[in-house]
Amino acid sequence: MIRKGNDLERPIKSRKSVFRSGPPRRLARKWRHSLQGTFALLVTLILWAATIEPPSAAQQPRQDFLAADVDTTVSPGEDFFQYANGEWFKRNPIPENRGKWGIGNLASEDIAAQLRRISEVAAAKKAPRGSIEQLVGDFWFTGMDSTTANKQGLAPVQPDLDRIDQIRSIRDLIDVVAIFHNREQFNGGPWSRVLFFGHVEQDEKNSDRWIYSLLQSGTSMGSSESYSSTDPRSVKIQVAFREYLFKTFLRLQHDSGKARASADAVYDIEAQLAKAFDHGYGYEKIGLDELSRLAPTIDWNRYLQQIGIAKIDSVNMRSRRFYVALDSLLRTVPLENWKDYLRFWLIKLNSPYLDDEALDDFRAYDSAYTGAAGLPPRWRMIIQHEKRWLGQPLARLFEKEYFPADEKARYQAMAETIRDAFRNRIAHLDWMSDATKQNALLKLAHLKLSIGFPEKWTDFSAMPLRRDSYVLNEIRASKWFHDQEIKRLNAAVDRTEVDLIPDISDAEYDWSNNEMRLRPGAVMAVPGLRNDQLDDAFVYGSTPLGHEISHAFDSEGRHYDAYGNKVDWWTAADSAAFLVRAQVLIDEYNEFMPLDGLHVNGQASLAENMADLVGVRITLDAFKKTEQFKKNERVGGFTPLQRFFLAYAYGFMTQERTELLAGMLKGGSYAPERERVNGVLMNIPEFYEAFNVKPGDRMYRPESARVKIW
Repeated sequence: MIRKGNDLERPIKSRKSVFRSGPPRRLARKWRHSLQGTFALLVTLILWAATIEPPSAAQQPRQDFLAADVDTTVSPGEDFFQYANGEWFKRNPIPENRGKWGIGNLASEDIAAQLRRISEVAAAKKAPRGSIEQLVGDFWFTGMDSTTANKQGLAPVQPDLDRIDQIRSIRDLIDVVAIFHNREQFNGGPWSRVLFFGHVEQDEKNSDRWIYSLLQSGTSMGSSESYSSTDPRSVKIQVAFREYLFKTFLRLQHDSGKARASADAVYDIEAQLAKAFDHGYGYEKIGLDELSRLAPTIDWNRYLQQIGIAKIDSVNMRSRRFYVALDSLLRTVPLENWKDYLRFWLIKLNSPYLDDEALDDFRAYDSAYTGAAGLPPRWRMIIQHEKRWLGQPLARLFEKEYFPADEKARYQAMAETIRDAFRNRIAHLDWMSDATKQNALLKLAHLKLSIGFPEKWTDFSAMPLRRDSYVLNEIRASKWFHDQEIKRLNAAVDRTEVDLIPDISDAEYDWSNNEMRLRPGAVMAVPGLRNDQLDDAFVYGSTPLGHEISHAFDSEGRHYDAYGNKVDWWTAADSAAFLVRAQVLIDEYNEFMPLDGLHVNGQASLAENMADLVGVRITLDAFKKTEQFKKNERVGGFTPLQRFFLAYAYGFMTQERTELLAGMLKGGSYAPERERVNGVLMNIPEFYEAFNVKPGDRMYRPESARVKIW
C-alpha cells in the first residue's frame, strides 16, 4: 500500500486504501486507425508544436527533472503518460529481478538504504533487552546470517512437522491450525492464511468497538478462476504452482512418486476451497451456537480458546458460503491429504525466513506472476521483512532522522488547503440535496489528517527476539502481534494509537476511523533534491493527499459516516444521482485494454479511479491558491499548470512486465498506471487548456462524456 515505491510486486487487496505507483504501455482505448486518423494525428502534432512554446536554454536548466523526463516525440494530447515519462523509461529499464520499476522504486531504494544504516548501527550495539535498538539489531543480525540459516535448513520448523505427523483426527488438525494462526499475523494477504482467516477489526456498525471476524482464505492463488482458467498466463502460473508443490514435498518425503501425489492432493484441496469464495465480504453477526451449527466439524469454543479468546458472545461472519463448504471438505477429504496441506503451508509461509533452498523454490513459483528473474540482494529482502515486523520501532527511528519538522508542516498545511477545496466543491454541487451536503460536510470536518506519526507509540519491549534463528524471530514476532490484536477484543477503540504495523512508505485512508494518514516515506521525493527545493506545482501535483482524502467519499467510503460507522447518510435521490455519475467513470475505464484481450475492470477499480479523479480536482483547486500559480512563471520551460500535470504523471512513472500487468488486470482493483494518468486527465478541463488538447486527439473526450462527480 505504497506511494513511494511498492516492494510487493504482486497486487494486493486491503481494507484500507493504498495509493500505488506503477508503468508504460499503449493507451488502452481502442482507437480507430485510418488515413483520416493518421492525417488528424499529423495535424495535431503540428498544432501542438506551434502552441506549446518550446523551452529555451534560459528557461530550461538542464537539471530540471520534469523536463528531462519528457519524450518530445510524443504529443501530450496523444498519450500524456508516455509524453511526461518516456525519456525516463528509456534511461531506466526494468531490472531482471524485478517485475516492475519506476521512480517510486528509486525513492524506495533510498529509504531502504537509510533503514539499512539504522539497522546496522543497531546490530553493532549491545543495546539493553527490550530497547528499540536491541529488537532491530537482533532481527537484522539473524536475517543477514544466511550461513546459519542454511546450516539449520528446516530444523527450526521440525517441531511443527512433528506435530503434523501426530495428527490423528480433525480435532487434532484444527489444534495445529490454531497454533499456526497464533503466529501468521502478517504472512501474506488476508486471503493467504492456513485453512481460514479470523482476525480482530473495528466493528463497521459501531466503530468504537472491536469485533472478531471470520473470512475466507486457505488458497495460494486466490479465487477459483486461478485454478481452472485455461488461458496461457493462468496455465503458466498453475504449472509453476504445481512444480512448487512438488519440490516442497520432494524435499520433505525424498520420494518423487509420493511427492507428486501429495502435490496433486494439496492442489485439489486449494481448488475446492477457492470454489467456495464469495465475491466481496458481508457483515453478519452470529452467536457461537449458530457458528457451531454452520460449521459443526470445528469445535469453535476449543479453537477460540487456543488462539487466546477466552470470552466472546458473537463473531462477524463475512463469508458464510465459504465456511459451509469448508465444513464439508473437512468431513470428506482424507486426513492424510489435510496433513500434507499443513506441511506445505508451513514451509510456504516461512520460506522467506528459512534457508536458500526454501526461498529459491518459492521465488521460482512467484516469478510466474511477476516475470522477474532471480532475487534482490539479501539485505533488501531483510529490510522489507523488518518493515513488516518492526514497523513502529523503525518508524520512530526513521521519522526522527529523516522527516524534519518543516517538511511535516508543509504537508500538514497543504492537507488543510485541499480539505478547504473539497469543502468548497461539496457546497457548490448542483446535483446533491442540502441534507446530504450537510452530512458530507460533517464527515469532511471530522476527517483526521495525520501527517507523519503521532506521539503515542506501542510498547514493543516484550517482543522476545534473539540472535539465534531468523525464522524463529519471525515466529516470535508474529505471535507477539497476534497477542496484541487479541487483547483489543471486547475493549473500546483507542483512536489515538498508531497502527501496530505502520508502513513508513504508506499513504492511506481508514474508513473506520475516518482518518487519512501520510507517512514520511509516502512524500513524493526526487532523487538528489531536498523537499524544500521542490516547487509547489510539483509537490501539489505529485502528492497522494487529495487521493486519500477523496477515498472518504468514493464508491466505498461514502457508505461510512463522520464517525467511521457504516450507515446510509444519503437520500435515495442523491444516491441514485451518484451512481449515474459513477457509471460514466466505470464505462470510461471499461474501454481501456492495456493488453490484447484484457480490459481494465471499471467496476472493480472504481474506488481507486474515483479517488484519482477527485483527488486531482481538489488538489488542483488548492494549488490555484498558491503564489506560484498566481505568478504563472515558467519553470524548466513549463507553466505552473503544465508542471502540475507533469508532476501527477511523475507520481505514476513506472513500467512493469507483461506478466505483472496481466495479473493486475485480472485482480482488477487497480487500473494500470498509464490508464490512471490518462484516464483521469481526459476529464480535467484545465488539462485541455494547459496542453492545447483538441478534438481528434486521443486524449480528447467531448465535454458531455467527461466524468463529473464531486
